[in-house]
Amino acid sequence: MIENITLSELEQNKDLNKYFYTSKLDNLNELCTYFSGNFYLDSLNYYPITRDLKTFDELFLRIDKNSVSHYHAEKFFNNLKNKLSNLKGFSDSCIIGSSPGNNYFSNLIHFLPRIFFENEKQVKILVHRSLSKKFRSLLEYLYSFKNIKLTFGYLDDDFYKFEKSKIPQFLNTMSSIKILQSIRDIVPDKNKNFEKIYIRREDANYRVILNEADLIDKLKKNGFYVINTSQYEILDQISFFLNAKVVLSPYGSGLANIIFCNPGTKVYEIGPDSSHPYDQRLSKRYENLCSICNLNYHKFLCDSVDVKNHNQTSTKYIHHSMLKDSNFYKNMILKLSDIDKIIKEIQHPAEE
Repeated sequence: MIENITLSELEQNKDLNKYFYTSKLDNLNELCTYFSGNFYLDSLNYYPITRDLKTFDELFLRIDKNSVSHYHAEKFFNNLKNKLSNLKGFSDSCIIGSSPGNNYFSNLIHFLPRIFFENEKQVKILVHRSLSKKFRSLLEYLYSFKNIKLTFGYLDDDFYKFEKSKIPQFLNTMSSIKILQSIRDIVPDKNKNFEKIYIRREDANYRVILNEADLIDKLKKNGFYVINTSQYEILDQISFFLNAKVVLSPYGSGLANIIFCNPGTKVYEIGPDSSHPYDQRLSKRYENLCSICNLNYHKFLCDSVDVKNHNQTSTKYIHHSMLKDSNFYKNMILKLSDIDKIIKEIQHPAEE
């Protein structure tokens, strides 16, 4: 069976300890532990397994609490043993990884902060093949800013073996945000002059506001600038949030950029009712970011509308019961009276 090693056990195990090292960001007083050596992992959880079948939950359990319980089941153990001789391999690489579904929130908050701990002058990083060109461009820019020569390698949906390679631990949310906020000074200033912004999702798969035109018409009359973040390079889309005083958006990954807002910014989220237990973590995602960043969070609930045909990416990575039952995988509609309530609340906010 695959054995999980706790941090306290790792500290006492000299044979294992030699495969780990720590990198520090002195200016931020943040640490990141790397596992360096030979190991196995898959491109969904990025959960390294040593050649003698040991794992380290406390370092490689992502901050979104992805489940790794199946790694310690007998069925997984037997399946892995049967595959070991046929696994695809990489060597001399750093596994940064990325969301296999190319989810911007996950790529930004879970994966990106760990690149800042790289100290080598030349590195080959491995990401999922689905990672957007925009995010790859951001990685190239950030590595070049540190004078690091970067090359990419690409992972598909599979299990792999790695030799003479390394993988950084996943960081907690507060550390991740602290690190990401350090790039504010290198974000271009061309979109800094919009105090009230509305984030559209018209080309998204879910949580599209079906009568959004009615909302946008009233927002524009009240001084809002309307953007679709997917149409901008990442540093450019971040720049909209730097000096925004009011951010309004349907629930979606574009809201992850609120971590770049100044403390006190008002954030209004339009979201579905979280009627199922597995919705609760999703429903608190941006409220939690606002709490960490000292932003004033508000939420408007709206009615949900079923999506009849789910796309291939959704059916591949999201459990069918969630797609069927969760309001987060539906679209939304606002009553005209609710649109008026939103405008009124933004114009004359209640006591904080």
